[in-house]
Amino acid sequence: MKKYLSRIFMLLFSAVLSLTFFAGCNNTDANEEDAAADTASSAELIAAISEAYPAGSTMELSYAKNFSIEYLDDAMKLVTDGQGNQILLLQEGQTAPEAYADLIALTIPITKVVYTSTTQVGYLRAFEDDSLFDSIVGVRATADTWDFDAMKSRMESGQIVDVGSNTSMSTSYDYEIMRSLLPSVVFTNAGMGTEQTDLMSMLDEAGIPYVFDGSSAETDYRGMMEWVKFFGAFYNRELAAESYFDDAMTKIDDVIAVTSEIPDQEKVKVGWGIVTGGKIYVENAGSSSAQMVRDCGGVYVFDDIGAGVDGVTELTAEEFYNRLSDADIFINRGMPSYGPDIDSIVEQFPVLANLGCMQEGKVLQITDNYWNSYHNIDGKYIEMAEFFYADKFNTITVDDFSHFLVMPQTAE
Repeated sequence: MKKYLSRIFMLLFSAVLSLTFFAGCNNTDANEEDAAADTASSAELIAAISEAYPAGSTMELSYAKNFSIEYLDDAMKLVTDGQGNQILLLQEGQTAPEAYADLIALTIPITKVVYTSTTQVGYLRAFEDDSLFDSIVGVRATADTWDFDAMKSRMESGQIVDVGSNTSMSTSYDYEIMRSLLPSVVFTNAGMGTEQTDLMSMLDEAGIPYVFDGSSAETDYRGMMEWVKFFGAFYNRELAAESYFDDAMTKIDDVIAVTSEIPDQEKVKVGWGIVTGGKIYVENAGSSSAQMVRDCGGVYVFDDIGAGVDGVTELTAEEFYNRLSDADIFINRGMPSYGPDIDSIVEQFPVLANLGCMQEGKVLQITDNYWNSYHNIDGKYIEMAEFFYADKFNTITVDDFSHFLVMPQTAE
């Protein structure tokens, strides 16, 4: 009986070994096929870029002012970032020409990337390719920040880690975690206070390359969206980015064609700002936000504050009240997680309860996911235009907005 059982065991063991062997062969074959497909796909992308942008040509930009890309031989790229720094992008197997030997050189498509802003990650969503998010090892955000699975699942599994904190008033970084990730490149930006300059000093000391994202400094919201081409270039996706961007501009032009016909006396009056921490800030007249309001057919009530200047200006409660008393609509740039309702605004400054836009519920608020969808600025624009003039558009309704929501008087 023992011999019989032993023989059965040996037969079963041999069968398992055979299945494992063949499964391993099949997996190996599948992996090799995937690798071959990726190589072929990469070669096609490079060939298309080389044809569209031969050596000596530059990327065509319609609105963005804060970056440029020059093309060298065989789809090699010379990128100038938002701080004017030059970075050489090399395809696999390429070496830097002697004339560019002193520049930071990155092999593309990039891998082991740290993004310091959710807006940067958002640009990758334009390409509808979840594999691009495998390039990310760190981001300054938590898993619950994201409204799409490609980032949420990777952070929940630990594939992508949080490298710092991000609130409405401050940012910080865990330098130890960032160094441990051994990133090939870190994307930085202006940020708030000295956190970003301190970060870049640390990266310089650690010898970690960084690229400065200047998208937020674009005073034209269309220029801000055009940075999709910048981020696409690091993945050899700039041609797809150009097509995506052109489609978005067509949608915006279609809305402008409608709103430009609205008589001045019928245009809604709009303010855009934030009431937080007992202070009031409004978007400057020179900001991309103010421009978006105008292009949506609105009259910007803060048009003489910060003319030609990006950013925000702090106002007293009295100044803010007087300006907004004639406004039909107020756009609150604070996310629901920081202030969920009109009550949270009025609690800080009770006088604001008397404003018509507050009493009538004409307060539009950005969603918690507003910042991680910079690939879809045209969508933000369209939602705003439809909120201003619901009777002139019928593509979507306010209940279906994804970038804005109507701020409730009291949150549930």
